[in-house]
Amino acid sequence: MKDKPKRYKSIDKRVITEGEKLTFDLYLPNDERTAMSIYLHSDTVVDGNDKVRLREVEKVYIDEENSLLYEAYVQNHIQTIARCEHMSMDDKAIIVYEKASSVIDEMFRNPESLETAKNVKPVVDSIVDIILHDTKAVESLLKITAHDFYTHTHSINVSIYTLSLGAYLGMNEEELRVLGMAAVLHDIGKSKVDYDIINKNGKLTDMEFKEMKTHPAQGHKIALHLGITDDRILTGIRHHHEKLVGGGYPDGIKGDEISHFARIIGVCDVFDALTTKRSYKDPMTTFESIKLMKEAMKGHLDFEMVNALIRMLHK
Repeated sequence: MKDKPKRYKSIDKRVITEGEKLTFDLYLPNDERTAMSIYLHSDTVVDGNDKVRLREVEKVYIDEENSLLYEAYVQNHIQTIARCEHMSMDDKAIIVYEKASSVIDEMFRNPESLETAKNVKPVVDSIVDIILHDTKAVESLLKITAHDFYTHTHSINVSIYTLSLGAYLGMNEEELRVLGMAAVLHDIGKSKVDYDIINKNGKLTDMEFKEMKTHPAQGHKIALHLGITDDRILTGIRHHHEKLVGGGYPDGIKGDEISHFARIIGVCDVFDALTTKRSYKDPMTTFESIKLMKEAMKGHLDFEMVNALIRMLHK
């Protein structure tokens, strides 16, 4: 019986980190392009010469059977990548966004897995590191935010807007890391809402909207299950749909009862929802979105945060 032939897939060579040990073999197509030859062996500690050689090749590959090892490698080194001085900010932003997309997609598939918070934290920390260590970071991150609305990309986009706004408002590193966790997890309760409601092509019925409105409380419950105790995260998740004048959900609180984190997330949540394409509507421009927020959401949103978002985007 013949051995099953190996299958290979290309990877992003930019994530191979100097000074770190590989946990998988790296392959290149041989001269005939009909097979693969090992380029760097597993357990190799990547040095400067290896990185130079990697820049000179078009693509590198891994055995598909090592896909999970590769994903774990990226997960473990995402912060190192974010702090790398030899990589362009645009490249770092793309790598971090793609990793965030993968992690958050898995989070929504298995929201109550105790690995969720553990896997999300390095992604949040990497976005914070990028924002704090490079003045062009916000521009690079905002440039790649997806323009089609999906639950997981929306969560990434909201976290990018939220962290960018938090940094603009002068939050310190610890506050940003906590704020980022709240933003990434803010819609995790949608994992408990009927899939057909989440993805409905058109306006929700009253009954459907009633179910949709359960997602902040559902998210709060999931966060508690995951062992999250920081009240800034918990209120950010639970209260991002509350209104300053009252009448929001799930608790109908108002004014100072709504936390600082929930106010920031609430503004960024609305802004991303307006500026991304849905199955039933085209995206609004930044100007149109801000205009709608200012004219139609007075008393709902914290306008100090809205005005800060305008200044940040203008800058």
